[in-house]
Amino acid sequence: MIASSPYGLSRPTMDDARAAVLRVHAGDGRRIWDQLLHAAGLTGRETDDSALDRLLTQMSTSDATTRLCALALRIRVTSHTHLAAAAQSITRS
Repeated sequence: MIASSPYGLSRPTMDDARAAVLRVHAGDGRRIWDQLLHAAGLTGRETDDSALDRLLTQMSTSDATTRLCALALRIRVTSHTHLAAAAQSITRS
């Protein structure tokens, strides 16, 4: 089993993605968030990892600010994955 918050880092969620989009787009944030969800075929209430991946894929094809936001979230996902694997490896040793 992979640790849920290795070294205090939790895996990003749809809520994290929503907060990031609303923060970087300010007044247009809600409209852009709704467009991203629609284009990705999501409702925004999903909690599974595959939904976040679909959203990040869609964000990666959007405007430059949203692409940068997607990149930052992907870095967090990758960091979490690697740190969780390392923590699991250390506990097995």
